[in-house]
Amino acid sequence: MSLNSNPHYLVVATAGHIDHGKTSLVKALTGIDTDRLQEEKRRGITIELGFAHLGDRIAIIDVPGHERFVKTMAAGVSTVDLGLLVVAADDGVMPQTREHLAILKFLGVPRIFVVLTKISGVDQTWVDLVASDVAALLPDEYKEFARIFRCDSLSGEGLEELKLALLKTADETLARADSGVFRMPVDRSFSLKGHGTVAAGTILSGSVHIGDKLQVMPSGMEVRVRGLQSQGIAQPKVGVGQRAALNLTGGDPGNIQRGDWICAPHTFIPTDLLSVRLNTLPDASTLKNRDRVHVHMGAAEVLARVVLFGCEKVEPGGGAFAQIILETKTIAVRGDRFVIRRYSPLETLGGGIILDPLTSRLQRAAPEALAYLNDLSEADDLQALKLKVAAAGPAGLSWNQAIAFVSVQSPALEAMIKQLESADEIVRVGVGDSSLLVSVAVIKEVRRMALDRLDEYHYRHPDQLGVTRAHLISELATPNPSGGRGDLAELALEALLVGGDIILEKGYLRRPGHSLQLDPRLENLTEKFLALLKVAELNPPSPENLARKLHATETEFNQLVNTLTLRSRIARLEDGSLWTVESLREAWNIIHSELAEGPGRTVGQLRDALGCPRRSTVTLLEHFDTLGLTLRQDDMRLPGPRFKETLTF
Repeated sequence: MSLNSNPHYLVVATAGHIDHGKTSLVKALTGIDTDRLQEEKRRGITIELGFAHLGDRIAIIDVPGHERFVKTMAAGVSTVDLGLLVVAADDGVMPQTREHLAILKFLGVPRIFVVLTKISGVDQTWVDLVASDVAALLPDEYKEFARIFRCDSLSGEGLEELKLALLKTADETLARADSGVFRMPVDRSFSLKGHGTVAAGTILSGSVHIGDKLQVMPSGMEVRVRGLQSQGIAQPKVGVGQRAALNLTGGDPGNIQRGDWICAPHTFIPTDLLSVRLNTLPDASTLKNRDRVHVHMGAAEVLARVVLFGCEKVEPGGGAFAQIILETKTIAVRGDRFVIRRYSPLETLGGGIILDPLTSRLQRAAPEALAYLNDLSEADDLQALKLKVAAAGPAGLSWNQAIAFVSVQSPALEAMIKQLESADEIVRVGVGDSSLLVSVAVIKEVRRMALDRLDEYHYRHPDQLGVTRAHLISELATPNPSGGRGDLAELALEALLVGGDIILEKGYLRRPGHSLQLDPRLENLTEKFLALLKVAELNPPSPENLARKLHATETEFNQLVNTLTLRSRIARLEDGSLWTVESLREAWNIIHSELAEGPGRTVGQLRDALGCPRRSTVTLLEHFDTLGLTLRQDDMRLPGPRFKETLTF
């Protein structure tokens, strides 16, 4: 009976120097010869990844040991739970022993078993010495749990003990943490006559059913699952931690290659830039800024350059934050592991962990860039999302970018967003999949910018009431592919209006303390302007006559009219005539009183009541018609729909 109520499908990978008996060991354990190629059988060495299974829950990946095939080895162990470090007892620790052990460590393989092979006929004292050498070689991460087995694939000595240990480990190993988002690196792809393309790999997260639609990344090609196998058995569904073979249709599945990813559709975003934390091996050569390297992630090998932060080089056994500039795009998830090898001559330098798979170029000399990477390296998923949103600045983080960054399903992302909103860390602009996540600090900065722009405008244009909402938004907004900056400016302005930091008056935004100011000459003309209109009462002179009597230029006159209108001292009616607010209010009181007595009045009757020329009466009535205060019916005027409302200017 399993010791674990939620047992894990254990994936095991061999590692070790060439000709130390890895393939023979797998065959002795499982009865399966993983060397499939004629060249492998002819040369007696493993060239490609081989696959076998032990029982119904243990998959074994046999990897090449030759130095020339380290990239294949890295592809094989990138998704495993347990490494079998194979060391021939008659040979001892060799170069690929050390290199493969380093790769296991850097790719985050959590546990290893050391298997000393070919022990038959080897002096026991020598075997003990080899065991001590290997134990001393193990990194601290492995020393506590590592076990050393002594086996011989030909005689069968020690195999049963190793097999039982593997089965017990499968029982005791907890299932992988699962984001629920399907993702599988392709480490093997081939075509079967009558079936089409088959892509195989270890499922890192999520699950897949027959009939599901998936996406091949980074190409973005859409495919559908025709059939599934795991451990050589057809399955309706496979999930996280399982080795799986997916029979795919749609698009051009024949183009699927090792290094591609099969993923949940519309979830991941291809990238050619990664922010990382890396460490180098104690016996590696020095890694210098902008060195060209091979990067191994998942089952992919990509050429890249390493840009170091905070230093010009990393000495052997050292570490640094860095950005990796990839020469071809791939996909990655925060927390993924990688290995780097020198471009030439080939040498494993070290490896590390991806901090931001959707990063932008950072200034390597900027202290804030180094601080951001350091904070990311210590953050959990929730804090990392907060940091990423803040780093996105005014452009914000789109829903799709957030999903790809944290690699969780929509409900989990929703929960994270609500938690950060409740803590007043972020603001969501928009709704659903089209929403944009913005840091509260950014909102505050946009609000500050809006106030600064208004203050600057008031200083430069004291004779203007303010700026239109559209004009201020256009100044705050910048081109942005996500289209969210305008919404962000709207959000900031709305908060300022609610808080009383700005006022919307007559269609203009202004600061509460701002009032219109004219130069002394125009300020003096305002009193004469108003006096001329007051004397005219309900028969104002034409604008041309007013300008002439004031001896004002056209520019000065227009500025006076604009200022007095914004000050609510005068109003320009539909025919262009100018009236004091007092005159309009007086005229409306007379008309209101007349119409309140019913059943309506003619233009002539209202002219007599107003005591002004017919021309002025018609102008006033048409203005009140426009406001909905009066209603025209032939030559009659009746109360309008807004008759009982107070006249405002």
